[in-house]
Amino acid sequence: MLFRKIGVSMKFPIDQTCLFDMYESIFSHNPDACYILDLNGNVLLFNDAALQLTGLTKDEIHNVPFISLIEEQCIANTRRFFKSVKNGNSERFNTTIKLKDGSRIDLSVTCVPIYIDNKIYGVGGIAKNITEINHLQTLLNGQNKVLEMLAKGYPIKDVLNEIIHVIEKVSHGGTCSISLVDKSGTKLIHYSSPNLPEEYTNFISNITIGNNSGSCGTAAYLKKIIIVEDIETDPLWENYKEYALKHNLKACWSLPVFDNSKNVLGVFAMYYDKPTTPNEHDRKTIEKAAYLTNLVIQHFISEEKINFMAYHDALTGLPNRRLFDLRVKRAIENNQLENNLLGLLYIDLDRFKVINDSLGHNIGDLLLKEVSQLLKGCIRKIDTFSRQGGDEFTILLEGVSKSEIADIAERIIDVLSKPFMINGNEIFVTPSIGISLHPVDGQDKDELLRKADMAMYQAKKRGRNNYQFYDEVLDKKEFERLEIENELRKAMDKEEFSLHYQPIIDLTNNKMTGVEALIRWNHPMLGLVPPSKFIPIAEEIGLIVPIGEWVLRNACKQIKNWENLGFGDLTLSVNLSIRQFYQVNLISMIKRIIDETKINPAQLTVEITESMTMDVETATIILHDLKDLGLTISIDDFGTGYSSLNYLKTFPIDYLKIDQSFIRDMTKSKSDENIATTILLMAHNLGLKAIAEGVETNEQLQVLKTHNCHIAQGYLFSKPLPAEDITQIINQLN
Repeated sequence: MLFRKIGVSMKFPIDQTCLFDMYESIFSHNPDACYILDLNGNVLLFNDAALQLTGLTKDEIHNVPFISLIEEQCIANTRRFFKSVKNGNSERFNTTIKLKDGSRIDLSVTCVPIYIDNKIYGVGGIAKNITEINHLQTLLNGQNKVLEMLAKGYPIKDVLNEIIHVIEKVSHGGTCSISLVDKSGTKLIHYSSPNLPEEYTNFISNITIGNNSGSCGTAAYLKKIIIVEDIETDPLWENYKEYALKHNLKACWSLPVFDNSKNVLGVFAMYYDKPTTPNEHDRKTIEKAAYLTNLVIQHFISEEKINFMAYHDALTGLPNRRLFDLRVKRAIENNQLENNLLGLLYIDLDRFKVINDSLGHNIGDLLLKEVSQLLKGCIRKIDTFSRQGGDEFTILLEGVSKSEIADIAERIIDVLSKPFMINGNEIFVTPSIGISLHPVDGQDKDELLRKADMAMYQAKKRGRNNYQFYDEVLDKKEFERLEIENELRKAMDKEEFSLHYQPIIDLTNNKMTGVEALIRWNHPMLGLVPPSKFIPIAEEIGLIVPIGEWVLRNACKQIKNWENLGFGDLTLSVNLSIRQFYQVNLISMIKRIIDETKINPAQLTVEITESMTMDVETATIILHDLKDLGLTISIDDFGTGYSSLNYLKTFPIDYLKIDQSFIRDMTKSKSDENIATTILLMAHNLGLKAIAEGVETNEQLQVLKTHNCHIAQGYLFSKPLPAEDITQIINQLN
């Protein structure tokens, strides 16, 4: 009997033979590793499962101190538990042991004292292999950490370093690196390997993608995993092994990382200090590493693409108005200290509309591209050249004299004097250029742009194809603005405001699910004043707060009226201005209006713009307070304002509203289509609903439906209408 072979120190009454047999059977046939130690910690018995787990024989383990199996960093803790069991306690703990082949495994150990006649003679226990569980948990925790870092906007290198940290934990001694494909697609750029020698990483950076280019270059070239068991003898490493062996790198496994179109984005590599080949666990680990790396790279590519699209014109690739405004603002701030001259040029192409209408938008777009390329050659690299929209361009010149500005303007006129040949059409185009100066003509971006714009119109009046510096006598617009401001202060008392409503359509069933409330101002003398003219002024002078409250109250009254007519499912969208959003009584004001009008708060959607969320901490509090009222929240004009993907996770957002500028040309411009569909995909992946605004054609509608956009509004369905006209639209669509 096994238990009788333990030794004379463990004597049992003779009449317990049957009981011994039962215990021996439980011990010997247990599928988990079972063991018995004497009080000195020497191994007395291992069952077959324990022998199989450790890879040892009975002779190799008998009377061996158990502590010789324990991984060094776990020895102290394991000794403590052994001592506790010797003192009569039962313990459960985790430890790590070294196997015969040098590998390590994690164990969950249950350990109990062995009593005979109320005296402890030894220690017995059961050990379960939890290595795979620990690995899976480590990978899961690592994945969660990586996703958290992405959401918080960590730099890509930090996120890739975290992936390597996680994979190295579970890779049985592997040391990892991540390389990314360069823009040319011909080389690998080393990007992350916190634990590889710097001399080696400098060597492998810029390695050529091709056959026999080590493990990584070959993996990227062949688009498949490359396992090099022994770097010293493998022909793939013929030209590189000297550097690897110098740093004791003996094996390398490389796995390419793909995008959704199976293009190689980079390579994840795992190095070992001895020749080795991967087992099933290793293959799963490196596949997980490649998956996480893919996730991170694609995230940053998407973020970079969205940020680029948000800051650049889709047609020409030039900085757009938003980026130009930021650079002008920064240049003004710097110029306050340096006291240099800044020049701001506003350029409009004369009679471009005639070219567009007669030859078609495609020709017009090609002309704008060629004009952009020519004008870029007229300025210095430090200058900023932007497309404001349509055929309007702006240029920021820093540290220049007035004569230098005039030289550049003349150069532009001269360059554009030559005809363009586009698709067989000879086209002549001339510019009208307006110029304002800082600090002479203004102290802020808006003032300088406005005055450059005024000067440009003066250039047109003087025969086009010329430039004009701003002059105070041109400042008629300032008077018009003052007139609007004065009349705006009286408009509410005179009941000159009204509301129009634009239907919001569910594209899955062509039914109207809601309306957006839009303010209109009909002045007895000025006529219908566009919101684009009076809203910015109302915002500036503080009238937007009472106007916004008027809009919200009257819109809620109207939605209640429609509910009384049987349209109780209709939702209402109302825009909040930045002043409204940050007013201290916003929440109490909205709650009061909801209580007064007795609407269901779930029917009310508040729309904010991205730029209103730059103060993330304050915006988060306000938005959560709005959600607590039961409202839904939409980000309006998405893709044109402040872009940080972090807020999409931080804020309790329900809808992303794709700006109409992206919808307008999506059937003619692949770039605009890509922007819209990228935002749609991102919204779907984040569990948000996307609304397309400004839909005007069936072609646009079909593209949106193809990319699973389910909600839209625009003139294709209806222009904004007075409340009395909406009921008929509701009946038609429902």
